[in-house]
Amino acid sequence: MGRMDEDVLRVLAQTKVVPVATATKDGAPNVVPMTFVKTLDDSAVLVVDNFMDKGARNLEENPRLAICVWDLETRRAYQIKGTAEVQRSGQAYDDAVAWVHETKPDTDPKAAVVLRVDSVYVCHSGADRGNDVVLP
Repeated sequence: MGRMDEDVLRVLAQTKVVPVATATKDGAPNVVPMTFVKTLDDSAVLVVDNFMDKGARNLEENPRLAICVWDLETRRAYQIKGTAEVQRSGQAYDDAVAWVHETKPDTDPKAAVVLRVDSVYVCHSGADRGNDVVLP
């Protein structure tokens, strides 16, 4: 498992809509925009499953997940990949429900999807584009 550096954490925290990508076991991709995405710590990201259909089915057969975040002002962008753990009870799920209810009290999350970070790739232009920036 890897750790995200401070810039990745900053960019993720300020990205309002995050594309979340899953794939079937055969590799058919699915990507959807999601708003309830945030870091849990420097090696895990919480993605709240409020309305996932295809993505939830995909995670049952293929736990790989990717997200992309960017900062338009600083032109920093990252792709974060890892393995998802779908939790329908426990602390992560309880925290997800509380977070969603703060702004959407009528929405009941189906699951907390915890992305365990394996790799982070630089997507912005410059000499480090394409490099993996995961910390040991």
